[in-house]
This record gives sequence, C-alpha cells and structure tokens, in this order.
Amino acid sequence: MRKSLLMLSAFCGAAMAFGSGLSAASERAGFRMTAVVKTVCRLELPELKTGSSGQIIDFGSFYQLCNARNGYRVTMRHPANMTGATLFWDGRAVPLSPGNETVIADESHAATKFSEVRLDVRDVAVPLHSLSFRIDPKGSIY
Repeated sequence: MRKSLLMLSAFCGAAMAFGSGLSAASERAGFRMTAVVKTVCRLELPELKTGSSGQIIDFGSFYQLCNARNGYRVTMRHPANMTGATLFWDGRAVPLSPGNETVIADESHAATKFSEVRLDVRDVAVPLHSLSFRIDPKGSIY
C-alpha cells in the first residue's frame, strides 16, 4: 500500500509538472491580427489671405493627412508660364513649372502635418480662382 501511495504521489507530481509546463507555454502563446484600412488622403486649406503688397499670396497653414504606406504628393495646378512666381512650402522655395502643374511636396511615408504656404507672384498677373491644390497617394490604394 505504501508503495502504491509513493507511485501515486510520483505520478501526481509528474502530472503537475507537465501541467505547469503547459500553462507556462500558453502564457507565451498569442495571436496576430491584421487589417486592411481604406487609403485616406486629405488636404485642408485655410481661408485665403493676401499680403499687403499684393505680390505675396499667403495661403496660411495647409493640413495634410495621408495614410498611404508609400507616401503622397501634393501638387498645385496653375496657369502655364507663370515664370518668376515661386511657391514657399514650409520656407522651402519651389519654382513653378512652365506647364500648368507643379509638385510641391513628395513624401515617402504616411504623415499628418501642417505646412505653411505662400506664393510670391511678383509681377505675374494670376487670377486666384485659377489656382488649386491636390494630394495623391503613392503606391497601392485600398
């Protein structure tokens, strides 16, 4: 009888050790969840203000939001041949292209940020209604 109790005790001890090993392993187990979210790119412009000289168009602070993994581009459409006009994007001078569209920001990652924007038109006559801005995601769109 005593031998049976010792064997039962050893068996229970082994079972508990095996069971505790299982519970320790399950504590390390986990799961992985992935999701595909819709690509969202948004560009918000403040109300337009013009400088006192009329040579500077102060657009104020543009809000950019784009969750595209490969980044995004911000472009400005404008009349062709605005030679001499320069756009300032966060203090960086961006000369306008001779055509009617200029890439003013080209980001390589998703971002949410504000950028200060103004346009130095000097002696170039530019109708404000002829200017527009667009944000486009790069890469796959979901």
